[in-house]
Amino acid sequence: MMQNQVTQINQRVKFRRNRILPVPGTVLVRVGQKVTPAEVLAESTIPSRHILIDVLRVFGLKKSAETEKMILREVGDSIEAHDIIAETGGLFSKVIRAPMPGKVVSIHNGQVLLEVESRKVSVQSGLNGQVVEILQDRGAVVETSGTLIQGAWGNGLIGYGPFVTEGAEIKKELTPSNINITARGAVLAAAWCELEESLLLAGSLPVGGLILGSMSPRLIPVALKQNYPIILLEGFGRIPINDEAEKALLINTQSEISLNAVKRDHYAGIRPEISISLPEDSPVEKYAVDIQTGQKVRIHTSQFAGKIGNITALNVKSAELPNGIRTATASILMQSNENVMLPVSNFDIIEAES
Repeated sequence: MMQNQVTQINQRVKFRRNRILPVPGTVLVRVGQKVTPAEVLAESTIPSRHILIDVLRVFGLKKSAETEKMILREVGDSIEAHDIIAETGGLFSKVIRAPMPGKVVSIHNGQVLLEVESRKVSVQSGLNGQVVEILQDRGAVVETSGTLIQGAWGNGLIGYGPFVTEGAEIKKELTPSNINITARGAVLAAAWCELEESLLLAGSLPVGGLILGSMSPRLIPVALKQNYPIILLEGFGRIPINDEAEKALLINTQSEISLNAVKRDHYAGIRPEISISLPEDSPVEKYAVDIQTGQKVRIHTSQFAGKIGNITALNVKSAELPNGIRTATASILMQSNENVMLPVSNFDIIEAES
């Protein structure tokens, strides 16, 4: 039996997400605590700049052992600018002073390594939910039930706001003419975007977030500079939002919607996500399932990108495609009633039950 990835475009699902720091730090939440999308769950500090002071060379010594008594600092010491790091002693004593404030992180072979700059890193919830587990010194696990829609690309930011887009606008290109002051703090959706001005205008309000089916790849540098989250559900080009995602969004008009536009990591299974927390309990999320006839799928390559269909037949043995490649395939009945044969790698399952 073959398996395929499940892409969540689901109006009712229970799911958990691990939020983990890249390095050990301090966890700021507790089990049972309710959290909002922008809430910081844990934070830490990462060194970003070091200075190496070569005491051995500056003093003109030949053996590192000679410098041990001359270095007046220990690992972990915090120092200010011009504090003495090392001193030769004697009548004509030479000294080495710290060029700037810092912290001694290493003393080895007559060299003192100073950490002079650092940056704070934190991990946010990314959704409305409840903390169900603490990951010691690294973060927490957040759980919620509701609507979950997974995308293909994100600009790395987190945001939330009321979803205000109407049915007609979600099918159109995002242009400056359909962005106005009433969109401040709200989440907008559109079929695609090709104009830099549209992204800049949305940022000047600013909006709470932007959901697109697709976007011109030349806008990537602009999207990465914006101060609000942007999620592409289908990818790059002129591909509109698929029908299932459109339906899930429009049914939640005026609801608060959360965007975690994290950059996709295929190996870690991390994807940009849209979530809408709902009070009722829901079936637990599935990550991968056996491919079966009757399942609903979303196609993500070829001329059918972003289209929805149902599996009508499976060919688990390798079949030869028109391009000469042999691979496992499935017959997909499109919503237009056209039947096409595609490699199983060309679609994601969006409804696991047959």
